[in-house]
Order: sequence, then C-alpha cells, then structure tokens
Amino acid sequence: MRRIRRGSLSRLAPSLRLAAKLARPLAPAGLSVVVLLGTPGLAAADPGAAPDTLAALIADVANADQRLQDLSAAIRTEQESVNKALVDVETARDNAAAAQHDVEVSQQGVKDATAAINAAQRRFDSFAAATYINGPSDSYLTAAGPDDMIATATAGRALAVSSQRVMDNLQRARTEQVNKESAARLAKQKADKAAADAQSSQDAAVAALTNAHRKFAEQQQEVHRLGAERDAARARLDAARNWSAPGGGPGAGPRAASPTGDRWDPGAQGAAAAPARNPGQWDGVWDPTLPMVPSANVPGDPIAVINTVLGISATSSQVTANMGRKFLQSVGLIKPDAPDPGITNGRIPRVYGRQASEYVIRRGMSQIGVPYSWGGGNAAGPSNGIGSGSGTVGFDCSGLVLYSFAGVGIKLPHYSGSQYNLGRKIPSAQMRRGDVIFYGPGGSQHVTIYLGQGQMLEAPDVGQTVKVSPVRTSGMTPYVVRYIEY
Repeated sequence: MRRIRRGSLSRLAPSLRLAAKLARPLAPAGLSVVVLLGTPGLAAADPGAAPDTLAALIADVANADQRLQDLSAAIRTEQESVNKALVDVETARDNAAAAQHDVEVSQQGVKDATAAINAAQRRFDSFAAATYINGPSDSYLTAAGPDDMIATATAGRALAVSSQRVMDNLQRARTEQVNKESAARLAKQKADKAAADAQSSQDAAVAALTNAHRKFAEQQQEVHRLGAERDAARARLDAARNWSAPGGGPGAGPRAASPTGDRWDPGAQGAAAAPARNPGQWDGVWDPTLPMVPSANVPGDPIAVINTVLGISATSSQVTANMGRKFLQSVGLIKPDAPDPGITNGRIPRVYGRQASEYVIRRGMSQIGVPYSWGGGNAAGPSNGIGSGSGTVGFDCSGLVLYSFAGVGIKLPHYSGSQYNLGRKIPSAQMRRGDVIFYGPGGSQHVTIYLGQGQMLEAPDVGQTVKVSPVRTSGMTPYVVRYIEY
C-alpha cells in the first residue's frame, strides 16, 4: 500500500474542514426528508387502501349482490307458487267435471238396466200367464197321425226354449242392473272426492294469494334494506379505490361502477365507456339492479279472481286446439274437414319438427317489448295478470312460453314447474334452438326459450319487458326440456 506522507495530510486539512462546514447544515434537512417519507398518513392519506382492505370491501359488495339475487329468486318462487296453485285448481276442477260426467253416464246405465229388467219381467209374466191359462198341451192324445205328433213335439220344445230365454234375459238384466248400480256408486264416490279436492285446491289458491301478499310486503322491506347495504358497500369501495388510484384523493371523481351479475358481458364493446352512476341513481323511476316485488293485493274476492283466471285458461285451451288443427292442416297431416282434437303434444313428426320449432320462436319473438305482467299471457296473447299484474296487459315467464308453443297446438300449463315435467329432458350442455330453459328447483322459479348462440327469449321480471338476453347459468336446472323433436 502506498503511504501518505505527513506533509500531504497537513496540506489537505483546510479542504476537509471546509467540506465539513458545508455538510453540517444539510444533515437536519436530510433527516427531515427521511422522517417525512416514513410518517404514515402523510405519504398517502388512505387508511383503507391496503390490498387486504380492498379485497374485504369487494367481498362485501359481492355478498350484498348475492343476497339480492337470492331474494329475487325467492320472489320468483313465490310468484310461480301462486301460478301452481291456480293450475292445481284448474286440474282439480277438470277432474271433478270428468268424475261428474262418469256419474251421469253411470246413472243413465242404471236407468237403461232398470228398463231392460222391466221389459224382461213383462215378457216373463206374459209367458207365465199364458202357460197357466192354457195348461198342459193334450195334442199328443188327439194327434191324428205321426205328423201331428212331430208338430206337437216341436212346438213344445220351442215353448221350453222360449221360456228359458225369457228367464235368462230377466236374470241377465238383473245382474246388469246390479253392476250398473255398483259403478254408479263408485263414480259418485270419485266425484265426491274430486269435488272435495277441487275445494281444497281452491282454498289453497286463496291462501296462496293471501300469503303472497304478506310475503311480498316483507320482501319489499328486505329489498330496501339489502339495497341500502349494497349501496353503502359500493360507496365504501369506490372511496377506497379513489384514494388508492394514481392521483386519487379527496378531490378525485367517482369511478364508474363495474357491472355485476351474470347478465354482464365483460367482452362487450363499450362496456368500459358506460357512464358513471352514483348508487341509487338511474334514468327510470326504479333501480333495475334491485328485484321488483309484485303487489298481491288483489282487489275484490280472491275466488272471483281465481274463476276469472280459470275462465281465461279454458278459452286458452280452445285457442290452442284451434291453432293446432291449423298447423296440422298446413303441413298436410289432417284434412280441413277432418275431426281432430288439435292438441299436438308429442304428435308433431320429426320431419316437421324444425318448421314447428321456428314457428314457435317467431311467435315468441313477435312479443318483444310487451310488458311483464305477473300471471299474464295465454294462448291468444298478452293479458291482464293478477296482483300488480291485474292492471298490466302482458306476460309472465310461463305465460310467454305457453303462448309461443300454443301456436303449433302444444298445450302447456301456466306454471313453470308443471311445464318442466312435460316433454323430454335433455342435459343442458346439449340444448339446441327451441329447447326450454328452466331455473330453480324443479323449474319452479323461471322459464325461457333458447334461441341458440348463447341467447334466450324471456319475460324477465316486474318492471321489464319481453326481451332477448344472454343465457344465465346461475340457478339453471341440469336439464332443459324439448317439446318438439327434430
């Protein structure tokens, strides 16, 4: 190592002392910079912008949205349960009417059997009286020859056969009468049970309407509460994001709310350019992100409402049959003057299946823009519903499907759960255009028509209209239903 001589150090001393004097006033300033940068709250005034806190806020918003979706599903289930009660009343009344018809047929049979017995009894009495008056024949004693004896013997055998026939007919008529009376008693028992079932179904429908009114009132309060919780969670999340964003802080503007739910297509053009909205601010009078609760405050007597709905349903069945006959005639399956029930469930040949399916879709698509109406819709078109739907001419989800398929004569009940139990079930992964998609346990919440390319036709909810939507997989049943094969 090279040595430094003492003289050299003495010569450098003045320069070192000058550098020390210059550096001494800079030390406090450098220390203050270090303290300033290390002080929490001064570098970034956002105590909630930590990654774990942001994740918790995002989870809060997601949980609030999920609770609202669950409530929306519960509301739809309640609506369809009322539809189910009305369908049950219709079925029970149809069974009661059929049973009463059987009673009338049985009663007529008893009358016919009684008339047959009376006729047989009169013939028997006439024969017995004639035999008593005339007494035994003495033709054998007065016979002039063999020919007279043969004729007398033949007449005697004929008389015996006739007597036996009269007695057999009388016995048969009596047995038939007993059987007819037994059948009449059984038919009467079935009719009484069917009438009781119809009354029970009507009572259940009235209870369903009343219960729906109570539940909808409770659910409306729950919607307000959950909506407020969600809006508050979104506000906290937006505030935290504004603080943590570059240039964020108290003066930063609100961030555009990200679309939520499985109806949002993150790849859609213009999604990022959606205008920012504050929670609860929408163009219309209602917030489309909140489930709409229908009012079941049915004016007047619920039984009168039930009778009105079932009257519409009976007319709808006749319209379906008429359109079914027209469709069968259009494809040459029946002649114009040929008698046919017109209901085509399971009767459309595969060769005409695609044509029928496309007609169903066109018929449904023609109703795009028609308002949602709980309980509304029949084979003839949109109609007044029940509850809040009583003042709106439109469709609910099962009413739209009923209307669409009625165009080719397929008769469907006005309840999604019953519609799910008709047709052939196909795994949802194999669904194709024209199949019917269901949601909820046993299809009890919602029903739509699959259009292909990931799209479906639906009457979604109160406050909305018939429209084409992306297929939602959340809550979908594992099977779709195929009413038309091709």
